[in-house]
Amino acid sequence: MRVKTSVTGVVSENGRVRGVKIRRGDFWGGAGEMEIESQIVIAADGVEAQVGRWAGLDTQLPLNDTMACAQFLLAGINLDPTCTYYTISDEFAPGGYVWVFPKGARKANVGLGVQADLPRRANALELLTRFIESQPNLARGYPVTLVSGNVPVALPPARIISAGIMLIGDAARQVDPLTGGGIINAMIAGRIAAQVACDAITARDVSASFLSRYADTWRKTRGSKMERNYRLREKFPPQRRANERFVHAFMLAAK
Repeated sequence: MRVKTSVTGVVSENGRVRGVKIRRGDFWGGAGEMEIESQIVIAADGVEAQVGRWAGLDTQLPLNDTMACAQFLLAGINLDPTCTYYTISDEFAPGGYVWVFPKGARKANVGLGVQADLPRRANALELLTRFIESQPNLARGYPVTLVSGNVPVALPPARIISAGIMLIGDAARQVDPLTGGGIINAMIAGRIAAQVACDAITARDVSASFLSRYADTWRKTRGSKMERNYRLREKFPPQRRANERFVHAFMLAAK
């Protein structure tokens, strides 16, 4: 584990990824660049998926398959801590929804995602602020932290593996295109990738052919459902995703 450290590229030889290049901060006793070799790289670098791109994989994400999201951790609010709350609203979250996830006594993650390519009068953070101000039980709270960024709601890249590398999580677009949920999917993919990595190292075979076991297993366990949900999502144009038909489809898919 290294903090204050950025990955700046991959180390490759004859088409096989053999490690990563990093830039260290002063935390490690002097800034500088170095290379770290490994038999397999598991890239979990989020929606930008730069490690995969550096390795030659096509990770370009269309704007219409992206949600722009913002989330506060609010404290000092009054909510039932045993319930989660969802609001589908064209006013506050066009093409997406608002969520409120309790995080213990008088705290909750409050956020929203909006379709990135939809014309709107405000950005995700402004819409979130307006939503909170419209809810008396939330408006009395105060923000502790803020996170924002994009979430992929897309089909996976054509390839999520290559010789010496596997992509997981948002980098592999392992987010449910219908609900935007991805934490559990990333954990499942991480476990599959770890097992395949162990098997590959034991077999001394980190070729793309061997690592494709990870991609095949992912598709059989969760990936095919994600693809189904993407097709379901595409049946509803973004402007109609806040109506009753989409809400009904959303709830059925969630089950």
